[in-house]
Amino acid sequence: MRWGKSTALVLAGALVLSALSACGAGDGKVPSDPSAVTGTVTMWIYPINATIENSWWKSRAAAFAKKYPKAKVKVVVQPWANRDEQLTTAIAGGKGPDVVYVIPDQVPQYASTGALADVSDVIAKDRKDFRPNALSAMSYRETLYGVPVLMSVTTTLANKKVLAKAGITAPPATWDEALADGAKLKAKGRYLTDYVGGADSSLNQTFYPFLWQAGGSVLTKDGKKAAFNSPAGVKALTFVKTLVDKGYVPRASLVTTPKPDQGVLCTGKAAMGFASATAEVASCPGFKASDWVAAAPLTQATSVDYGTVGGLSVLSGSSHIAAAKAWVQWVAAPTQLTQFDVSHGYSSPRVSAGSLLAKQPLIGDTEKYLGRMKTGVTNASAPRQLMDVIKPHLQAALLGQVSVRRALADAEKDANAQLARG
Repeated sequence: MRWGKSTALVLAGALVLSALSACGAGDGKVPSDPSAVTGTVTMWIYPINATIENSWWKSRAAAFAKKYPKAKVKVVVQPWANRDEQLTTAIAGGKGPDVVYVIPDQVPQYASTGALADVSDVIAKDRKDFRPNALSAMSYRETLYGVPVLMSVTTTLANKKVLAKAGITAPPATWDEALADGAKLKAKGRYLTDYVGGADSSLNQTFYPFLWQAGGSVLTKDGKKAAFNSPAGVKALTFVKTLVDKGYVPRASLVTTPKPDQGVLCTGKAAMGFASATAEVASCPGFKASDWVAAAPLTQATSVDYGTVGGLSVLSGSSHIAAAKAWVQWVAAPTQLTQFDVSHGYSSPRVSAGSLLAKQPLIGDTEKYLGRMKTGVTNASAPRQLMDVIKPHLQAALLGQVSVRRALADAEKDANAQLARG
């Protein structure tokens, strides 16, 4: 029998809280004396880099055991598929791990049920070395529930050859410049960019970045109400509709998501991608990094784009919280974390790590924008479901079926209903 996500989370949270009150596990601190760290820590990780994940952790677990001789770590590589269902079922059955890898939209889901331990103490001595946006992504109601271990960022990626054909020497920095470039590119039979608006699109790389750039927010600070039906929201959706109405983006992508290698970026029919990951263009047939340039996220009120953060959380129901925190602290220490990020091909959430990917063409140029990165909605219990109720209304506006203001008002109504359901 498979539970629905919300049912499993509620049950898991109830069982965790009950267990804590019964045994008094609490949020154990990391002992200053290594010999006081005891017990076996089980960590669930996922194939962040499938080619190395099963072998990479063995030597690290052995090194940790040398520092903490009375503790050991068992690393279990779990599949990405159905990871929430698997984790919530394990927690509810009292068989959850001590440490688990999480992404931002999972943090509020589990923290709100009491399933995660506060890990603020794990990085208390060097908190200032972690990027504020990485810590924010791993926090819920201003409490840190995950220690960031990796980051990535999307930004403007432009095809230099397509730009040159339109007499454009550099990617646009602002919305106005983007519109001006769109006119030049259209005159040469090219699109400015692509905007995917179908049911399988992600607002993290479509509408949300424009909303943030306009100075807006998806939700209120407490995550309980929609905030995008605002002057900033109107500016953002109007900007995208202008791109559509002027023919600066392909209208077909508003309905049907093209296959990655057949999209207008890969085929050279569009000059650039906004909120684009380097992996997207690197997968294009005949890709050459020298043909592309990375530029800062577009600016309207501010310059910001989407990115990812991954972190390690300690489950509050663990029988060895102190040992679990010691393990997370050890993994997140500068030397170990740099090894992890370099091996897995990600940037570091630690400022002191500098640019880890500088020698890699194109992706190395994007690291300078890590500080401008947002991770999407992280303060609501179901951000993916929230997207699903917003997208049809935005699509309707872009297709000219309703006005921008009507679309935002209708989306707000449905979003608030979704938020109320949790």
